[in-house]
This record gives sequence, C-alpha cells and structure tokens, in this order.
Amino acid sequence: MKNEILKFLKQDYLNNLDLIYALEHGAKIKYYNQAGIMLKFEDIYMLAFKDEKIAEQLLKQIDKCSMLAIHNDKYFNIINQKWRLNKEIVAYQYGYLKKYVRIINNPIVEIKEIGREYFEFIKENYSTPIEEAYLLERIDANVFVGAFIEKQIVGFAGRHIEGTIGFVEVIKEYRRLGIAQALEQYLMQKLIAENEIIYLQVEVDNYPSMRLHEKLGYERSDDIITWYM
Repeated sequence: MKNEILKFLKQDYLNNLDLIYALEHGAKIKYYNQAGIMLKFEDIYMLAFKDEKIAEQLLKQIDKCSMLAIHNDKYFNIINQKWRLNKEIVAYQYGYLKKYVRIINNPIVEIKEIGREYFEFIKENYSTPIEEAYLLERIDANVFVGAFIEKQIVGFAGRHIEGTIGFVEVIKEYRRLGIAQALEQYLMQKLIAENEIIYLQVEVDNYPSMRLHEKLGYERSDDIITWYM
C-alpha cells in the first residue's frame, strides 16, 4: 500500500513533498483514498484532502493531538475547539528538484557539521522559541551545520524532524555577507549526496526568504501548509 500511495503522491510531487518525505521515513498511514490522505509522523498529524467532509470526520475521530500540518486548511474551528491549538505557521512549500547545486564560493566563511558542543550557542541565538529537548534531539540527529569566520561560529542551519531545512540563523553583525546562502547550499549538497528530498517551508508573507530560495533554484508549491501547535 505504501508504494501505491507514494506513486499517487508523486503525480503532484511539489505539493506533496512533505507527505512523501514522511511516508518514506516511517509515517503511519491513518487514511488514504484519492480524495485525500492522513499520516501520523512522530507526533505530527499531516492531512491533505480534496473532500472536506472526510477530513472533518477524521479530525473528529482523533483523540489526542498536539501538532498538525494541513494542506489548504479549512478546519480552524474544529481544531481550535477540540484541542485549543492555534495557527502558528502558514507557509508555502519550496522544493529543490535538481540533482546538483551550483555552489557560490564565499571565501570568508567555512561551513562544517556541528554537534552538541554548540548547543548553548544555537539555543541562545535561534530567534524562534524552541523546546530544549527537541533542539537536543535534532542536534543528536547530526543535522546541523555551522558557519565559521576565523574559527569563530557566526551562524548555523539544520533540518526539522519532518525533513524541512530550517533553523537558519546568522548573528546580527555578520548578516548580508551571503552566510545564510552558504549554509543552505552546504546542506543542499549534503542531502543530494544522501539521495534525500530537499524542501523547506516559507511563511506566506516572508518575501525576502521567497526571493532567496527562488534565487537558489527552489520551486514553490501551490498548496499552503498550515501548522497548528
């Protein structure tokens, strides 16, 4: 059944990158037909439906839920009333579909993989509130890279549990030097070598990030992904 679903999802590859990644990395299939799909990946329920009534019925059947990622969301009232969850992120999905990365050399910065020795630096400089346990789990999963100038760390990037590139941060005095781009390109090259899906999500009003990722060669999906937490 998994292969059948993957074949179906790949017919609309860009819009379904998150679902494909989840399914390829152990997500549980909670519901599937050609009207829609619901997966559970770790603690995340992921839904994409053309038939709103089926989606509503499935949401009502879920007992405990702390996080949802929904394509083209129309279910705020049900979700908010049942679990008191709110819309935290509303984003376009961006996928990198090429098999190579054109690296733009940045002579001032060195990018390399980093681990727990930089936990405090990441925690103190990441601009989005985050649970320490989750951050440690991601660091231990070896998904973080750091940017160094003269052996001093000035930025970092990594991957979230659902596979998106994220955690991108450059400390203030080193911004506008192409460091964020260098971090992402390093990760992209690494993921291509590992034959992994390369995708991320950009909030619908973050126009500078949209321009950056389109410059890097990403393509934008039509679907809008809403995260409830």
